[in-house]
Amino acid sequence: MQMKPALNVPLGEILNYYVRTVSIRKRSYTSEVHRIGALSKYLGHIQLGQVTPMDVSTFRDIRLSTKNPRNPSKTLATSTVKLELMLLSHVFTTAASDWGMDQLANPVARVRKPKVPPGRTRRLTAAEERKLLHAAARHSNPQFYAIVVLALETAMRQGEILSLRWENVHWNQRTVHLAMTKNGEQRNVPLSRKAYDVLHDYLPRKSSGVVFDSYTSNGIKSAWRAFTKGAGIADFHFHDMRHCAISSLLERGLNTLEVAAISGHKSMSMLKRYAHLSSCHLVEKLDPKPRAKKFRPVLREQLPAYPAIVTRYCRRIDIDFPDFIDLRFSGTTEQQVMETARAKLLRTVVEALCNGTTPPAPSPADSISVESCKSSLVMISPL
Repeated sequence: MQMKPALNVPLGEILNYYVRTVSIRKRSYTSEVHRIGALSKYLGHIQLGQVTPMDVSTFRDIRLSTKNPRNPSKTLATSTVKLELMLLSHVFTTAASDWGMDQLANPVARVRKPKVPPGRTRRLTAAEERKLLHAAARHSNPQFYAIVVLALETAMRQGEILSLRWENVHWNQRTVHLAMTKNGEQRNVPLSRKAYDVLHDYLPRKSSGVVFDSYTSNGIKSAWRAFTKGAGIADFHFHDMRHCAISSLLERGLNTLEVAAISGHKSMSMLKRYAHLSSCHLVEKLDPKPRAKKFRPVLREQLPAYPAIVTRYCRRIDIDFPDFIDLRFSGTTEQQVMETARAKLLRTVVEALCNGTTPPAPSPADSISVESCKSSLVMISPL
């Protein structure tokens, strides 16, 4: 339909005109076409000027009772129906403001919108995060581990990570440039030391091209489901890592404006939905401890003993350190493996101190599960 829309034209034709002239310019074009299909199915036969609030509320109730095509045991999510109503409302406001129909009333404005339930608040515990990183480090594709680290350290969205290009990694500034984000704006994301190292040292670097060329959006979704199931981490979505990262940034002392600049949120209300602060960090802020006098730390306090899982096979002994992803040793005798593990542990901790970073605090022994009957938990001191 090339002619200007009119009040006596069926809504279905108006919706198709909207797709060709408005939706086509949006990044959400594919999603809008799907929503337009649902609107056309139930309301497309009614003339634009004859659509009433009753028609809209009937559509709302039908959609709320419609079975979810992905999970027939459930109905469509209220957020899905609300997005459809918001799109229909924008069609009417566009007709009134851009298509010369000043007299056209918006029937959606007078209809009660479905209440969207609270967003997910799933956040990894410290033990779960160690478990997740250990499993990712042993993934057959090294890019998978790098994706997980970037998600937890930078709060970038899945699409932003997968579209990251080598030429947009600024090594000297320790930032990555995102040319296109969900809200349509560019953004520079600072890299923590861990995020920088995984790009600089863990992956084979290139001068240009997509960093994570092994994965597509659909590919990472299927890989993630299999990965979390194999790692034994229940009810944890890829997007939940964005929640974890934002909460961690706030707990590290960054203010909301600084975190919003990193995460790309335009409103504080949206940022609040993603932040799930640990209450123990808030308790510490309520009653801050007095500053201790400066003193030279005792060397032994900087080099504590770390828990290690020792697994004894018939002809081999393995030692894993839960607090260090890349510390794993094998040998034929326990004494030989123990000496190697202790020496490497000492080197790792001292290198961290020399680089100005703080080594991880030893995990409590009761937070580490030993799943095999061939394994036992021991404390190994680097000294």
